[in-house]
Formats: sequence, structure tokens, C-alpha cells
Amino acid sequence: MRKHSLINSWHSCLLLVLLLSAVSCQRNTVYHSYQPVESTGWDKSDTLVFTLPEAIANSSYQYEIGIRHKDSYKYRDLWLTVNQDTIHLYLADTIGYWKGTGIGEIRQLTYPVQLQFPSQDSIREFRITHIMQDNPLCGIHDLGLKIDRQP
Repeated sequence: MRKHSLINSWHSCLLLVLLLSAVSCQRNTVYHSYQPVESTGWDKSDTLVFTLPEAIANSSYQYEIGIRHKDSYKYRDLWLTVNQDTIHLYLADTIGYWKGTGIGEIRQLTYPVQLQFPSQDSIREFRITHIMQDNPLCGIHDLGLKIDRQP
């Protein structure tokens, strides 16, 4: 009977540690959102807009771009503009293996990027468009933006 009690206590402690670590990891995230791309393709004139809540102040942040793409995406990279910044992301290595993870035909990966926080005078948003030659660009499923407060 005592052995069963020790195992339950150990499981309870382990569960508590895992729960606390999961919660503590999320405290620095101040914004995290994904936006879908049209199933017929991402047109160059289609801007994905991520509007920040007023609670986010101009401070030091770490930014990540998240990409979900289909296996049918025909390039190994993706060029984006985010507000005035140009971002070049690699979705596959030099051999052609996808860098993202996933089950089925959708792959997901995230990239840390250097971005400028929108100025206080402007609307508080990040505007993302692709600058690839294809129009529409097929194979991108959706795009995300994650903003973490720097520790």
C-alpha cells in the first residue's frame, strides 16, 4: 500500500512541475496569432494584417514568424515584407528536405526575426506580404506572428 502512495506522490509532483514550467514559458508571450492564406493562393495584393492590442507597449521584444505550408510548395525559400523590413526564410535545406515538422501534407516551422516595433504615431500593426515572383503564390497555408517580451 505504501509503494502505491509513493508512486502517486511522485506522479503528482511531476505533474505539478510540468504544469508550472508550461505556464512559466507562456508568461513572456504578449501576442501570438496565425492568419490563413486563401486556398487558391496568396496574391501579392493580399496583405496579412496583425493588429496589436493597446496593452503592448513599445519595449524590447523578440519576434517569430510562423509558417505553415503544404508539401506541394515548389520553392525552398520564401521572401516576405513585414512593414518596411524584407525577410528571407528557408523552408527546405539545400538537398530539398523540409525543415518544418508535421503530419500529412502540412509542415510548420518558426523563425526568429528582427523587426521594428510599429511607431506610436502609426496604427499598431504588422503588415505581411510575399514578394515572390509567382502570383498567386500557391502552397502557403497560413502565416503567424509571435511576440515575446525579452527576459
